[in-house]
Amino acid sequence: MGEVQDVRDVKKTFVVPSVKSFEHYDFSRAKICCSLSWLVTKAYGTESIPADLKDPFYTDQYEQEHLKPPLTSLLLSADLYCRVGCLILKSEPPKPLLGHNAVIQVLAQHGLYVTDQDRLVTERDLRKRPLQMVREIWKTFSEDFSCSIQ
Repeated sequence: MGEVQDVRDVKKTFVVPSVKSFEHYDFSRAKICCSLSWLVTKAYGTESIPADLKDPFYTDQYEQEHLKPPLTSLLLSADLYCRVGCLILKSEPPKPLLGHNAVIQVLAQHGLYVTDQDRLVTERDLRKRPLQMVREIWKTFSEDFSCSIQ
């Protein structure tokens, strides 16, 4: 039979994430990260997320954090929004969503309006470089849209 191991001899192998104090926690970054993760997970499914999209940010040699270029390209091209929109609206007659404007129109048809500081977001806003990581844009798309499909 197997030997009984003393609990004191077992090494702990799990990693505890670092917990930042309230004063040092970056709420805007956390909201953007969660929204982007939701969008990517909805678009690709939990098991098939491409490796370069699993973590939305990278840190450069100057310790500056940036959105990964593949994710930036997908956001500017509206590919992720279109994928998620098509998956979520599967109950409707299938018509492909092509571009930011189509996604904005479908959201409006369902009573969801993407706003930035009480101003409607346009296709031009979503194609702007550098990306405008406005909290209200991500909040509307990830929270309101996901709640409406449950």
